[in-house]
Amino acid sequence: MKKTCLMGLASCLTLSLSHAAMADDLSVTTSIDYVSEYVFRGVSLARGAVQPGIEVSKNGFTAGVWTSVALGEASSAAGDEVDVYAGYGWSLNETVSADIGATIYHYPDTSGSLFDFGDASTFEVYAGLGFDAPLAPSLYGYYDFDLKAFTVEGGVSHSLPVSEKTSFDLGLSAGLVNADGGGDYEYGTGSIAYSYGLTDTASVYLGANYSLSSSKSLNFKIDGNGNAFTNKKDKFWTGIGISTGF
Repeated sequence: MKKTCLMGLASCLTLSLSHAAMADDLSVTTSIDYVSEYVFRGVSLARGAVQPGIEVSKNGFTAGVWTSVALGEASSAAGDEVDVYAGYGWSLNETVSADIGATIYHYPDTSGSLFDFGDASTFEVYAGLGFDAPLAPSLYGYYDFDLKAFTVEGGVSHSLPVSEKTSFDLGLSAGLVNADGGGDYEYGTGSIAYSYGLTDTASVYLGANYSLSSSKSLNFKIDGNGNAFTNKKDKFWTGIGISTGF
């Protein structure tokens, strides 16, 4: 399930109003990442994945498509994912920004169309606030109508410039998932990434992430021989990616 920005560091920096594009002019951003593990809200969804995406922004409106293609022996269990999202961000005052929007999570390996909600897709809305303050704190709420799950997630982030083109980017986030019928859990993620600006409009990153979750362990069958991997409560993964804008 999509988390905006580059996966790796970005999985925990979703809360920095990355959905909201405040630029007045039309802008297009493309990205492609590789992650050693695809972790979403503390739950592992794939052991290795390539994740390309494209996003268009204008006057605070943002829309995009993001995909995750599982790799390796676990790919038959994890499956692929296509997310289509749109949102709008605006400033409430000099220090507070708001962000609202919606996401369709589609699983093409499941029989059904993009709008086959409850089977091949789920529909989620979100709203959040970001603060122009030290550590850029933010708070988001998400509700998935098909999973009947409500998530609250807060986070902080900080960038440490190393040179004109490089920086270390740090982030922490924590969340609570409340699901109808049980399955509630809490999670937290810490991330660090080294970013390098190739040009004025292109950059690359190398990141590391660690996540803790109170969710119950799950086993996923990955082949006909019964091999499986365990969705552990603590996870470490790395990511590398490139993004360009124009």
